[in-house]
Amino acid sequence: MKYNEENYKQKVKQLYNGELEVIGHFKGLSQPIIVKDRYGIIKLTQAKQLFNNRPGILLAVNRTEYFMNMLKDKEPKIYNQIHPLSEYTKMKDKMLFDTRYGIVSISPDALLAGHTPNIRSAVNRKDYFYKQLRYLYNNVYDFKIESTNRHNGKCILICPIHGEVKIDNDYIFSGCGCIKCNTNWTKSNVFYLIKLSNSTEKFYKLGITYKKTDGNLRRFDDYKKLNYNIDVLKIIEFNEFEACVNFEAELKKIIKNNLYVPQNWPNKTSTECFQEDLLTIILQNINLYMI
Repeated sequence: MKYNEENYKQKVKQLYNGELEVIGHFKGLSQPIIVKDRYGIIKLTQAKQLFNNRPGILLAVNRTEYFMNMLKDKEPKIYNQIHPLSEYTKMKDKMLFDTRYGIVSISPDALLAGHTPNIRSAVNRKDYFYKQLRYLYNNVYDFKIESTNRHNGKCILICPIHGEVKIDNDYIFSGCGCIKCNTNWTKSNVFYLIKLSNSTEKFYKLGITYKKTDGNLRRFDDYKKLNYNIDVLKIIEFNEFEACVNFEAELKKIIKNNLYVPQNWPNKTSTECFQEDLLTIILQNINLYMI
C-alpha cells in the first residue's frame, strides 16, 4: 500500500485507538516523523516504525518532561511532592529531585512503583531530618540533630521557654513537642498493649500514657476520635516514669523493622503499631517482665 499524509495518519489512528497523534508532516515511510501521545512529543527516525512497536520515553524529544507526565498520571501524589533537578536517562538510573525537606536521589522506576521519597533517599539526611521536624512543629522549635535513626536516635529540641532538651527521635516525631512544656508526659507511668480495629483494618499498638482524674487512660481518647474500636490486651502500671519509658523502648526494638502505618493515623507515621504476626513475641516479652 502506498501511503500519503492522510491515509498514514488514519492508519496510525486505527493502530493506537486514537492515543497517538501524528503532528509532523509525513514525507515517506523511511523518513522521520513526529508524533504525540498523552505524555509528550516523540520523534521517530522512520515513519514505518509506528507499524511495529509503540514508541515510548526512549524516543521522547524531552525525556524528563515525558517521565514527569507519566508520574503525574500514575502517581499524582508523588508528582506533586517533587521537582526534577537532573535529566532522565534510564528508568533504573537515579535522578535528583527537590522536595519539601531537601534533595533526594531516587530512580524513576521506584517513583512509578509508588515509592515516596524519604530520608533514606535524601542526599543530606541530617538536613532532611531537620527540615521534617521544623515543618512538623511549624517552626516553633529549633533542633540539633544528633542521629537520623528514627527509632533509636536522639535529637536536641531547642524550646523558646526551656532551652535545649534532649529527646528520643520517635517521641519527637509523635508530635508531642517539648517534654518540659508537656508536663503530663512525665506523669506517664502506664504501659498498654491494645488491638485497634474498624471496618477496614485491624492492628496492634503498644505505648505509654497516664491516668486522667476520672481513672481512664489519656491516649485512648485519641484512638476513639480516629474511629477505632479498642480492645485492651495488657496494662502495666509502673512506679516511675523512666522505668515505663525504658520498658516501652525495649519492645519497640522488636517491632521497629516491621512497623504498620494505620490508614487514619496522623502524620502518616508510626513507631508503635504492628500486625498480628508479631503479637506472640510481644506478649511473651511482656509476660516475662510480669513474672
